[in-house]
Amino acid sequence: MGTTIMAAATNTDLDTGSYFELAARAALACLAGSEVSVDEVGMLINAGVFRDNNICEPAVSALIQKRIGLGLEYQPGRLPAFSFDLMHGASGLLHAIIAAESFLAMGDVRYALLVAGDAHPSMRRHVPGFPYTTGAAVLLLGTSPTVGGFGRLHTRESTEASEPSAWVDMNEVGANGRSAMRVRRDGPDALELAAAAVRDCVDREGLDSADFDAHRAVLLAPAPMPGFAEILADTLGLQPDSVVGVPERIGDPYTAAPVHAYLSARESGVLDTAEVTLFLTADDAAAACLAYRPHHTPVAAAPAAGARVGERR
Repeated sequence: MGTTIMAAATNTDLDTGSYFELAARAALACLAGSEVSVDEVGMLINAGVFRDNNICEPAVSALIQKRIGLGLEYQPGRLPAFSFDLMHGASGLLHAIIAAESFLAMGDVRYALLVAGDAHPSMRRHVPGFPYTTGAAVLLLGTSPTVGGFGRLHTRESTEASEPSAWVDMNEVGANGRSAMRVRRDGPDALELAAAAVRDCVDREGLDSADFDAHRAVLLAPAPMPGFAEILADTLGLQPDSVVGVPERIGDPYTAAPVHAYLSARESGVLDTAEVTLFLTADDAAAACLAYRPHHTPVAAAPAAGARVGERR
């Protein structure tokens, strides 16, 4: 049995700046687009970082769980759904996939909802200096005997001294800390980390540039800077149409980027021929790459033809 993506949804409604509300809407839309009811879901993981009022307790996952009515009561034959937060910057959603797989593989849960997204703690939609798009995204995961599932997670982290990238300056904001946040984006270039993570993943999955040329493999890119997908394709020596990014109108949805890129690729039809889809996340501190095979396909021991990704032909 392999882990499969049952459904996906995003929400960037303009009538609210609340991450909790946007996440709840995206989760309900995701379930509505599947044949799975809320009562069948046994797990909810929140990978979003920036949230309403800088709330730390209770876990954001529990607040979203309550809003969508997910496993709140004991019922005959089942336990309440399990929910928790898993924050790992831009890469949180990919780490959440790996965590959910452990429970799905053991049969502890049948379906898992993975929620990501960010909003300024003031819940205002446009705050100077806050670089991320207000919104939420959801993946619904299950299992199937006909899918190849996800591979190993490949990560790269900056080797430079770690400094805070987001914080509340209490000396400056005083009693308004609940609605304040400062974000710094001047660390190491995300491009270098992203390219290294992709190369590691491609080598492990037995892929080469010919797979991308033939659209047997597709890379889904985040948006830590404008035009990132095109720049990354050039850096890796890939055809531009084999790297699908977040739609420009969305901006940088940060933790929700993998779902935006996935839906964009699906809508464009590029996933119709893809045997392997590579999910990529990256920010100035770390990058992660994870291969997904929607069908059972053999994994080659090593690239046998074409140029290795990252090599110029």
